[in-house]
Amino acid sequence: MSHLSAQMLGDDSDDDWDEGNVADPISIISGPNASKGDLMDALKAMQLEIQQLRDDNRTLKENNKVLVAEKPKRKQCVDAPDALVAHEQTISLYAREYGMMVEMFPDSELLMKKCLDLCTPFNSIDRYKTSATQESAFLDELYTHFPERIHDAVMGSMYFKDLVNKCITDARSNEIKKLCGVAGDIFNLPGKYFANVNYDRAGIADIQKMLGVSGKTQAYKIFPPLLFPGLQEDATLKTVFGNWTLVAKWSFQQVTPGSIAWAAVIAIFLLSPDTEFPGSGVGKSSTLNYKDLFFQYKKLLIAKWGTKRIKTIVTNINNHVFGGAKRLSDEINRAMLALDMETDSEEDTPPLSLTPSAVQVLSAPSAPSAPPVLSAPPILSAPEGPNLDIQPTNMEESASRAAVHANNQLNTNVEAAAPNDGEETDVVSGLRGRGRGKTRGKKATTQGPTRRGRSGVKVA
Repeated sequence: MSHLSAQMLGDDSDDDWDEGNVADPISIISGPNASKGDLMDALKAMQLEIQQLRDDNRTLKENNKVLVAEKPKRKQCVDAPDALVAHEQTISLYAREYGMMVEMFPDSELLMKKCLDLCTPFNSIDRYKTSATQESAFLDELYTHFPERIHDAVMGSMYFKDLVNKCITDARSNEIKKLCGVAGDIFNLPGKYFANVNYDRAGIADIQKMLGVSGKTQAYKIFPPLLFPGLQEDATLKTVFGNWTLVAKWSFQQVTPGSIAWAAVIAIFLLSPDTEFPGSGVGKSSTLNYKDLFFQYKKLLIAKWGTKRIKTIVTNINNHVFGGAKRLSDEINRAMLALDMETDSEEDTPPLSLTPSAVQVLSAPSAPSAPPVLSAPPILSAPEGPNLDIQPTNMEESASRAAVHANNQLNTNVEAAAPNDGEETDVVSGLRGRGRGKTRGKKATTQGPTRRGRSGVKVA
C-alpha cells in the first residue's frame, strides 16, 4: 500500500508541476505500523485526488474539442482555376468511359504527363516491349480517348488526375452495384449469392468450379475456367475468352481490348469472396491481384486482336450486344425514307373522302390511270315560281349548304390563281398536296348576272 501510494504521488507530481499546481503531499504510510485512522486519511486524500484528476481530464477534453473545431481543415485538393473547372463535365463523361473501355487502373503519375510528339501506337504489338514503350503507348491511348479541345487546356494537371481517378472509381462502384442485382442471371446461379456481399461464396462448389479452385487453400489462376467455353480450360489459351456470351452481357458501348478485360476482371471479382473491389488492385480476402489480371488480359487481347479467333469473338459480341439495336434503327430509317419519298403512284396518295352529308362537286377521273381532275363547278340556281313551297329536310339542307360553300370556294381559287384571261392555272396542285398529277384549266367564267355576297365572293 505504501509503495503504491508513493508511486502514484510520484507519477502525479509531474502533472502538477506542468499545470502549475502542487498538491499537498501524502505521508508515506508504513503498512505494518499504520493505524486505522491513518489508512482512512490516506484513502480520503486519494479519493480527492482522483476526483481532481477527473475534473482536469474533462476540462482538457473540452479544450481539445475547441482546438479541433478551430483548426483549419486541410483541403482535399487544390482549388482549380475556372479555366479547368469549365471542362469538368467533359472530363467526367470521358473518364467514366475510359475506366471501363480503356484502362481499369491508370497510373496517376502518367495522368500528369503530356503526350510526346512521337508516341508508340497504343494498338501496336510493340507496346509491351519495354517500360518506355508501355509509357508512350499509355499516353497515346489516353490522348486519343479524350477530346482534343482539352489536351492543352486541362490534361497533365493535378486537377485532371484527381478528377479522372474519382470518376473511374465512382463509375466502377455503380456498375458493380447494378451487376450484383443481376449476377445470378449472368452466371445461372441463385441471386442470393451476390445480393449479399458478405455471402460465403468461397464454399460454393459451382463457383469454385468456375474459378478453378478447390479446398481451403485456394490458388487462383490467371485464366480461370470461367473465361473458356463450356468451362473447359485450354493450356494453349487458344480458346480463352471463348465464353463470349458471359462477356456480352455487360453493357458495352464499344468492344475494345480494355472493355473485354474489364468484364473478365469484374466477373472474377463477383465470384470471389471479396466484399469490396480494392482500389489498390489486390483483393483483401482472396488476395487476387486484379490489377495484374487486367494487365495480362489486355496485353493478350492487343497482341492477338488481328487474329481470326479474336475477330470472331468480337463479331459475336457485337452481334449480340448491338445487333438488336441496329435492326431497330434500320427499320426506323426505312420507315422515315418511305414517309419522305415522293411518288407519282395513286396508291401512295390518299384520295379525298367526302362525308355522306356532303355534295359531290368533283367529277370522276376521265381515265383509270390518270389522277383525279376537277371539273368546272356547276352553276347552282335558286328555284323559281311564286307558289313553290319546299321544306328541305335536314340532310338536304346540309347538302345544299355544303354545295354552295364548295362552289364559292372553287370560284375563289380559280380567280385567284389566274393572272389573266388567257393564262392557264394549276388547280389540282393546290388541293392534292404533294402529288405530281396536274390538270390545266382556263379561267372559269360565269354567265348571266352576278351578285356579291357578304363575304365579297361572287355567287352565280
